[in-house]
Amino acid sequence: MTLPTIPKPRTRRGPAPKQPPANAADLIRDLAADGWAILGIAKRLGTSKDTFARWLDQNPDLQEAFDAGRENERYALHNMLYRQAMEHGNATAAMFLLKARHGYREGDQSQTGGRVNVTIALPGAMTLQQFTSIGAKAAPSAVPTIEGKEIVQ
Repeated sequence: MTLPTIPKPRTRRGPAPKQPPANAADLIRDLAADGWAILGIAKRLGTSKDTFARWLDQNPDLQEAFDAGRENERYALHNMLYRQAMEHGNATAAMFLLKARHGYREGDQSQTGGRVNVTIALPGAMTLQQFTSIGAKAAPSAVPTIEGKEIVQ
């Protein structure tokens, strides 16, 4: 008689997953604010892009630091562009802000302004009997036929 085998619980093989350094949140915030890409931040932290993504997924503080850094970068760039447009009369910066933030479009808009948008709502799938009953109610004199034969309802 053979004894049943009891499966062993799976254990993780290999080294323990790499953990972020103690100052990771501050470093991530600073690097993201300086415009570093995800791959560059990961390399600066001494890890791979995938491990860095796992850290962000598993640690809300690191994700928040990354988001705050990116927002700081966005604010600095927007502020610089705004100052160029408003204080220095930079027309290119002004046009970019108009397009990006206010939906401004260049060129002749007359071609797009006169277009008509038609939406046709079709009913769901019907059997032939359901379809012909609707047609008979709408126009009783028009009885549907197939190849010259009247459809019996």
